[in-house]
Amino acid sequence: MTSEPMDTLGQFKITVWEEESFQGKRCEFLMECPSIMERGFRKIRSIKVESGPWVGFEYPEYQGQQFILEKGDYPRWEAWSGNSGYRTEHLLSFRPIKCA
Repeated sequence: MTSEPMDTLGQFKITVWEEESFQGKRCEFLMECPSIMERGFRKIRSIKVESGPWVGFEYPEYQGQQFILEKGDYPRWEAWSGNSGYRTEHLLSFRPIKCA
């Protein structure tokens, strides 16, 4: 795991839940998570992005389909996948999008 410079702390915050509609086990993150399973979760099924843009991935280690997550609530998979035609009902890794 890498340490972040002090000026980036607080710029990114995401809360994830194991079940839809913000139910079940929950955890807050301020930095990337290569595998939610390492934190004792089976999957992520709802998300609240509190600050910063994030990208969520279908599989651990930032693999599979990617979904851009901007500030807001994502109570179910349809909220992050939209009308893309690609259906994934959970995310297993995510990281903030850092821009220069």
